[in-house]
Amino acid sequence: MRYIGFFAFLACRVLPAVAGEACGKPIQVGWDEWPPYHYQGRSGQPSGYAVQLLNLAADRLGCELVYRKLPWPRTMQQLRLGQVDAAMQALKTPEREAFACFAPGYSPTIVRLWTRRDAAGRWSIRQLSDMAGQGELRLGVTRGDSYGAQIDQWLKTPPANVHVDISETLEISLRKLQLGRTDMQLATMATAPRELARLPAEPRIEPLAPKWLAGEGEYAFSKRSVPESVCQAFAKSLQTLRQDGTVGRLYRTYFSIDYPDP
Repeated sequence: MRYIGFFAFLACRVLPAVAGEACGKPIQVGWDEWPPYHYQGRSGQPSGYAVQLLNLAADRLGCELVYRKLPWPRTMQQLRLGQVDAAMQALKTPEREAFACFAPGYSPTIVRLWTRRDAAGRWSIRQLSDMAGQGELRLGVTRGDSYGAQIDQWLKTPPANVHVDISETLEISLRKLQLGRTDMQLATMATAPRELARLPAEPRIEPLAPKWLAGEGEYAFSKRSVPESVCQAFAKSLQTLRQDGTVGRLYRTYFSIDYPDP
């Protein structure tokens, strides 16, 4: 690894690869703190699941990546203008597809219902509609979080027996669950285990059976600054990493669970 010039608000990392035919120039990647997907590592350079996976794909193509630390809204604005070449963990939307080409990030967001182990037998839930038949139920959510289109819509008008409790952080939400102030908590498989590891071990919290795919973060490449062929080359490189088991191994390293196949 070698370092290139220092810029204000800029954290840069160049992969140990020769600039290959696939890219032709360094790819500038916007990033911000969002562990475990991307964060500043102990070396001072970006690390995390999405960063390492993109690094591996670029290595296979012989491409250089330069990481620029920017707030997420600015990353998306500059991606639109071609001032940043790529963004990580971006949800594909019709609006974004107008200015970005997407390559799979293999970051499925799986939402689960979490409850105390000593109360798990009380609930019989296989789908959202089952929530209406559970009696009085206090459901925890975290302010500003999305749980996918289906659940987000359901939360706008939940059944009369479901009382939605909103907390500022997931840590607060899960602590309420431990203390019995709520009965269940909506959270993803990626974030809940990490937060639970910071809380007292008992009462134990575990997920119920239902799983919902809320979406999948992808790598977005600016159509203004990155040729379609480069985007497709990254997509193929990432697919190879999925097929050869690299994605699964990396996912277990960061999330301590098998790669989720909903």
